[in-house]
Amino acid sequence: MEPTTTIKPRVSVLMLTYNFSQYIDEAIASVMGQQCSFDFELVIGDDASTDGTASLCQQWAERYRGKIILLTNEHNTGLLANFARTYAHCRGEYIAICEGDDYWTDRSKLRRQVEFLDTHPGYSMCVHRVVNYYEGEGSMSLSNGGQKHDNDIIDLARSNFITNVSAMFRHSNIPTLPAWIADVATYDYALHMLNAEHGKIWYMPRCMAVYRKRSNALWSRAGQEKQYRMAMKVRLTLMRHFDGRRDDVAALLRKTYLDNAVALMRHYLATGEHGKSHALATEAAIAADCDAQALEATAATPLPPLSMRQHVLNLLKWCRRQATRALPRPRFQQ
Repeated sequence: MEPTTTIKPRVSVLMLTYNFSQYIDEAIASVMGQQCSFDFELVIGDDASTDGTASLCQQWAERYRGKIILLTNEHNTGLLANFARTYAHCRGEYIAICEGDDYWTDRSKLRRQVEFLDTHPGYSMCVHRVVNYYEGEGSMSLSNGGQKHDNDIIDLARSNFITNVSAMFRHSNIPTLPAWIADVATYDYALHMLNAEHGKIWYMPRCMAVYRKRSNALWSRAGQEKQYRMAMKVRLTLMRHFDGRRDDVAALLRKTYLDNAVALMRHYLATGEHGKSHALATEAAIAADCDAQALEATAATPLPPLSMRQHVLNLLKWCRRQATRALPRPRFQQ
């Protein structure tokens, strides 16, 4: 369903769905219930769901005709192709992200982020704290403990501190996606790094969304080996993108690429897959222009044991998370 108005919205909310029938109503309600004085649209890209998700989205689109744009695929195209197609239909000055299995909890979320970006032209993005909800065990945690307010591309190159459901950025940063976006396993970190090229990142400590960590989500079901591979792939792609334009950023991405490679090599060694570890050392050395033997030596060196303080902190973190199972999950109040 294409938009029925030519009025350009201030914000496009990008929502990807695939077999989210049990979650989608909560996600859409949290977007359409936003209280703000500007126009916004919700652009939903459903990737050929087989559980009735598209039908539920259609009902919402008919209810909010002209505000919800529903894009459906006849055949499943995969996450990245669905993302690229949905992104291309976003018309807003700003783009916010709410995946179809996540949701917002604060009616003022869009207003607060737009007000900040409107008055701070030096910032490319605005993000905020979220509740991580571990659906399988019913526990929760708060994201971004100790996160500083002011951040830049160097901070993001060191570590991805952005939860997708919290992000709002300027559409003009990336009017069209680069072709290489199709080569990364997940789009979020690549998208955030591309945005960070254009200005600083502001972090709001206000918690305004729930990020649902599901056991059958793409990252969760990938397994440890594939997770390391996904992390390496996006960093290698970004490293090549920034090489020559921001060598300091490329150097940090190279380091985190190699850190993930060494971690995966240690995984292989622990599982007795020495051949895989050796092959990965050669592969990473070629990709990052370093010495394969040095990588193998690093991977073979045992990690130092955790300090007593770290053991205590980990135990306290686990206890806090388990205690949250008795608490109600935050909801969007319609």
